[in-house]
Amino acid sequence: MNRIATTAIVISKMQKSHTQIILSGQVRIEEGPFVNRAGEEVSGDILVLGNFSAIYQSPEETGFLLYSDDNRHLFALSKFPPPRMAKKLEAYLKGESDDVPIDISKGAALRQLTHRLSLMEQIPKGGPIVYPILGIGILALLIILERILYLCRKGINADRFVDVVCGHAARNEWGKCTDLCKRAGKKPIPGMLLAGINSRNMSREDMENVLQEAILNEIPKLERFLSTLGMLAAIAPLLGLLGTVTGMINTFHVITCHGTGDPRMMSGGISEALVTTMLGLSVAIPIMLCHTLLSGKVENLIGQMEKKAVTFVNTVFKAREGI
Repeated sequence: MNRIATTAIVISKMQKSHTQIILSGQVRIEEGPFVNRAGEEVSGDILVLGNFSAIYQSPEETGFLLYSDDNRHLFALSKFPPPRMAKKLEAYLKGESDDVPIDISKGAALRQLTHRLSLMEQIPKGGPIVYPILGIGILALLIILERILYLCRKGINADRFVDVVCGHAARNEWGKCTDLCKRAGKKPIPGMLLAGINSRNMSREDMENVLQEAILNEIPKLERFLSTLGMLAAIAPLLGLLGTVTGMINTFHVITCHGTGDPRMMSGGISEALVTTMLGLSVAIPIMLCHTLLSGKVENLIGQMEKKAVTFVNTVFKAREGI
């Protein structure tokens, strides 16, 4: 009798193992209950990927499910999957894709998603220093946008415009030259040429001085706020370094008071130290890049003004000499 019972138990275990093996290789969609992210038990479509992963889809959202051995329930992961992964899940559920991400660790890798912090979640952990750094970033962004708009408004096709003006100047059509410069608006090159047109009867040296003065008058307008932008790029990483120092001071203070038995007590100071450094560099690097590009644009425009001033002077004196 014992042999029969033992044999029956073995057969039952084999049947269960066989069933589990079959289920582990199946991909099926079924409607069933699960605990959503708000802690409420709801019902929805559940995609079961063998015994590795489960995915739920409701009218509002799509995400991963984890299985709890304690209460034998499926519960939604507290965080949404990354956008690229979420798109793959939705495409697979709609039958638009043959690829779907799974967690072969049976939930261990998915649980890591709940501990991964986004940039917006990391910023408050940096302490009070992060707010001046963010302020610098916002101020720098406003300056960059203002400079870009200003330089775009002041831009002109210099070669084409100067060729037309010099063509009229060579034929002594000064009225047309003046009209062209005035219609172009308050832009650096037309303004510089207008000063040259008004001084066309002067000597070459005096005319060059007038044009040089007109160029010097335009330079402060073109370089406005660029020095401030460079200063902000230098201050941001220094504030990040200051946050690093204050965070390490807090960490050492915790070690002095409580020892090193609980690493979580030290994590606040370490997090503050690292987040401020990261944020300071993240703000400074784009500012430095934009400062370099804007400075190059301004230098190029100043160089164009100097070149076109020489071209205009040569044209005027060739026309005066009848060449």
